[in-house]
Amino acid sequence: MSVRGEFRRLLEELLAALRDAKLAGDAERALEPLLERAHDDLSGAAEAALALLPRLALDARAFSDAAARRRFEDAFERLDAVCRIILGR
Repeated sequence: MSVRGEFRRLLEELLAALRDAKLAGDAERALEPLLERAHDDLSGAAEAALALLPRLALDARAFSDAAARRRFEDAFERLDAVCRIILGR
């Protein structure tokens, strides 16, 4: 899988974890456009995702189910790592 494909897959996993826990709201509206942006501007999408991820970390406290929280945290950490790789950080 390409780096672009991995970014999109991880972002979709993160969004799915938020949706399944019914916590998507503003995060979904902010992150979803990055799926499309990644086609033409992967670095810009990664930069925008990194800027949004700290706010999402606060959302992890809202998970009442431990398994759902772990799923979210795993997707969060992997997306964060891929964004940093894309940006050379």
